[in-house]
Amino acid sequence: MLIFVALLACNNISEKTASQKDSIVIIPVDTISEQRTVVRKEAVVSHEQKVPDELNDWSFAVKLYETDRRFHYIVRMQYKELRITDSINILNLGKEPILKIEKDSNPYSCTIGFLDNKGNFKPYYRANVVKEQLRFKKIAGYGVSIVHRP
Repeated sequence: MLIFVALLACNNISEKTASQKDSIVIIPVDTISEQRTVVRKEAVVSHEQKVPDELNDWSFAVKLYETDRRFHYIVRMQYKELRITDSINILNLGKEPILKIEKDSNPYSCTIGFLDNKGNFKPYYRANVVKEQLRFKKIAGYGVSIVHRP
């Protein structure tokens, strides 16, 4: 019985190690500059939804803009006449960040995220309307470890 438990424990460790290897990406340090030489004035990515109103041309809109810091973005949101400006920092994955906004199933709600090195969407922030108020909340945290090898 002791041998069975030991084999079972070893099997679980090897399964965990295999799954960890799938999520580990090694990125050489300083592969991309943290400063941008050219900052685009137009939104990098945006989401817009019309808000039905007989008298006004209102919308729910979320737009992300580049800054001179490559991994720092300005977020501008609007719902009817309410406007919010905030900022987010995207992980340095060793390449130019690819941002994406996905519409949520709830009305006037979307998820801001980025594509990882495998092209998978990583949700990061949510912009939505709750009781006629704009909300902007971080919904996930991600990290990058720097490993120095000789």
